[in-house]
Amino acid sequence: MKLIETLKTMHFKEAVDYIWEYYKIHIMGIIFGLFVIGSILSAVLKENEPQFNVTIVGAVSYEVVEPFQTQINEEYFEEYEVAVDNISHRGGTLANQSYEQVQKLVAKMSTGMIDVFIGNEDFAKDILEQEGIVPLNTVMDESLLEGTTTYDLDTGEVYAVNANDFDVFDDYEAFEDMILFVPATAENKDFIDTFFKDLKQ
Repeated sequence: MKLIETLKTMHFKEAVDYIWEYYKIHIMGIIFGLFVIGSILSAVLKENEPQFNVTIVGAVSYEVVEPFQTQINEEYFEEYEVAVDNISHRGGTLANQSYEQVQKLVAKMSTGMIDVFIGNEDFAKDILEQEGIVPLNTVMDESLLEGTTTYDLDTGEVYAVNANDFDVFDDYEAFEDMILFVPATAENKDFIDTFFKDLKQ
């Protein structure tokens, strides 16, 4: 009651300053509490619906991405959902790409939101030069690569596999000459083995 009477005598800005000065710890505590609750709820929901993130880098439109995502989830994956996104890439090095697309790529990689890339060999080499991808044998059983065309990207180690060795890509001309490879920052490395097993079924 006393607080309300005090605030009535003040202008709006003075009232805001007064409340912040004397109640900032309480306000920050409430904000922190809401953040913790939000994080817990997010984690619980994430556990219920595991999501594996695939990013296509190239001249692939959303008109291709949407049906591809639907097909890949309906025909291949039951235990988790595969989210497919695309980043426009006009060929050449990253320096030749639009600022917005490079920014999107960097943001997704730095937050671990890309588990598998689908792109061309030149792009893979570009990312490899920045130590942005890992050899496939570090994240999956090498026996899964049997019968596939692999790429060492001039390193002597296998970093990528041909997309067209998996049936799901054959229905889409846009994936011709594309390869699959794994970023070093992938959040779901434990799922990568399962992902490739399911693709080969």
